[in-house]
This record gives sequence, structure tokens and C-alpha cells, in this order.
Amino acid sequence: MRGQFPSSSTIVLENALAFWVNRFYEISRRAMYREFRTFGLEVTPEQWLVLVRLWERDDRSQRELAEAIGRDAPTTSRIVDAMERAKLVTRAADPDDARGKRVRLTAKARGLRETLVPVVKKMVAKMEHGVSERDLEITRQTLQRLTANLE
Repeated sequence: MRGQFPSSSTIVLENALAFWVNRFYEISRRAMYREFRTFGLEVTPEQWLVLVRLWERDDRSQRELAEAIGRDAPTTSRIVDAMERAKLVTRAADPDDARGKRVRLTAKARGLRETLVPVVKKMVAKMEHGVSERDLEITRQTLQRLTANLE
């Protein structure tokens, strides 16, 4: 992967880790949209992240939710706005923060877990096909280290 700059005037994108991370992100994102749509569901990959975090622990502040999904506050607000319009979440004033909001799942969103989780499990199984557990773990650790180096 360090071979993306073989000379001072040459750049080989196919040797750049960021190129492959971005390509994987785009392809996996399209796959998730496609899989959800086959079930008639209009849930975005970003909304999937919010659902998972709220299934883990419902009733979070919007600030906590932003941190948990790795997005900034304005982006999280737009995601939650769309989810509120789709009746997947509700927002209420945060009693501990006059400017903050608490985000809660609706019954509709809690019910989506039974449908969405198997869809994503199938997609992940397809994605991981032929890749050893060791390679997956090394990839995860490497991406975590690279992320930490940039934070």
C-alpha cells in the first residue's frame, strides 16, 4: 500500500489504501440500499447506523448519537430529521440540556429490527465470503490504527 508514490512524479491510485476504503464504502452503501429496497424499505445506510445505536440503547441525546455514529452534529440532525418524517424516531427536549434533544425509537423502528438485521447479515456474509477470520481481524485493527493516527 505504500507503493502509491513509486516516484516523485507518479501516483498509483490502485495502491492507495484510501482509494480502496472509499471504493468499498461506495459499493457497500449501494448494496445496502439495493437490499433494503428489495423489501420495500427506504432506509439509508446512515439511518441504519442510527437504528443500530438506538437498538443498543434507546433515548439518547442527539449529541451522544452523533458521537456514536461518527458524524457531526449538522449531519446527524439531517439524518434524524428524515427519520422523524418517516416515523422511525421521535425527538423531545432534553431535560439535562436546554438546547439539546433526546431521540427515541418509535414502535415502527423497533419492529424493523426483525426485518433489517437478517438482510444486513446476509449482505455481510456475501461481503466476507472467502476472507479468513484472521484477515478480517487484521483489516479491522489496521483501519482502527489508521483512524486513530488521523484523529
